[in-house]
Amino acid sequence: MADIVLRGIRKVYEERPVFEGLDLTFKEGKITAVMGPSGLGKTTLLRILLGLEQCEGSVSGLENARVSAVFQDSRLLPWLTLRQNLELVCTAAMRPKDGGSSATERRIADALKLTELTDAAGKKPAELSGGMQRRGALARALAYDGDVFILDEPFTGLDEELKERVAGRLAARWRDQNKTVILVTHDRAEAARWADETIDLESLMRKGDAHETAL
Repeated sequence: MADIVLRGIRKVYEERPVFEGLDLTFKEGKITAVMGPSGLGKTTLLRILLGLEQCEGSVSGLENARVSAVFQDSRLLPWLTLRQNLELVCTAAMRPKDGGSSATERRIADALKLTELTDAAGKKPAELSGGMQRRGALARALAYDGDVFILDEPFTGLDEELKERVAGRLAARWRDQNKTVILVTHDRAEAARWADETIDLESLMRKGDAHETAL
């Protein structure tokens, strides 16, 4: 792995500039929070990193990385149980060195335990609360076990006590495993509590004479 580096990013949406010459670096093995008000382009930035948005400029450091993602909507497949959703990504991610079905079961059990969803493993998404679906999306990202985690407001819908427990466990795990984590949040306390570094996207864009747009 390496630092993730964006240089000269320019993104225009319906003739309105979102980013103009944006430069960013996300350090390897660090949890970086990206902050800014709604409509600034935080989600667009994550979509650029994931290769879901075309733009001018360059993105490096993700060429050989396996990426776990959590979007604003949980995107659990509704016809599968929570466990089956996790099994699906484990199958997609399995490598010869991972150890087969027993390793998959351990990975799933670990992800469910970290997110406090062990008792909900047999339920389908429609049977889960909004907060449980968010944790389900986090569990799926953990089960996939990316080198990089790209997370868009991953703790939305969790009460403060539950957020403290789950986010604390995940931050400790990511640091222990030297994962690179990019966390979009609007919550300054959340960023201060769990991130190693914080990028204030609004200040950065103003310095670069970038323009805001409502996305």
